[in-house]
Amino acid sequence: MFLLKKIIVAFVLPPGCLVVGLAGVAVYLRKRSRPAALFCAAMGVLTWVGSTKAFSDALMGRLESTYTAPAKPEGDIIVVLGGGARTSSGYSASEALSPASLERASAAAQLQKKTGLPVLITGGASAPAEAEAVIMARYLEETGVPRKAILTEEASRNTFENAEFSLKICGEKGYKKVILVTSAYHMPRAVLLFRKAGAEVVPFPVAKRVNSGGYRSVRDYLPGNDGDVSRALNEYLGLLTYKFYYSYEGEKKGKI
Repeated sequence: MFLLKKIIVAFVLPPGCLVVGLAGVAVYLRKRSRPAALFCAAMGVLTWVGSTKAFSDALMGRLESTYTAPAKPEGDIIVVLGGGARTSSGYSASEALSPASLERASAAAQLQKKTGLPVLITGGASAPAEAEAVIMARYLEETGVPRKAILTEEASRNTFENAEFSLKICGEKGYKKVILVTSAYHMPRAVLLFRKAGAEVVPFPVAKRVNSGGYRSVRDYLPGNDGDVSRALNEYLGLLTYKFYYSYEGEKKGKI
């Protein structure tokens, strides 16, 4: 009964209902226009497959397996990348942080307590509100990290600027080796940009989204993914874009 309920819900809510709709249109068109029916059927299959957890895990897993957090990371400073914030807060600063920012800040707080290293949080504001770095810094203080150990970079708008602006601060303070904290799926792009900006990077990926145990249930093959496919595709697109950018910059310098 439990499994049957999950199957029914998967095809009643979006995007499952869209799969059902496309299948219905394909059946309706099969005798009127075979190419149109095949197109609708293909779109239905793509929508189904593309919204399953099994498919998103395949995409995410490749990103998340690129780097593994060292047992005893060594560096001069911990740099934490912001991952989004809300416009309003409540009792705790954690309420104003997106899940990604909260996961990164929580890991950074524990890492700081174990290493005693300073923490630089990088992330500006995407709306008329406090910068992500400011809210994350307040959260770190709430968890017991000394305020004097926290630095903030509040102007960056994306990962490219995270690297550029935070490394400028590191250079001014004399910090050379960066322990980089961000979500595991985001780490490949972050490492690429920080290294291109001239940093010595120790990747410290956190909050893996893919279950490495290998267990699969029927629900993993039902439509209704929580957005990991779009997150993964955004990372692949970002990696491709920046690799092309740096390749182009290298060729341009070679011609000068």
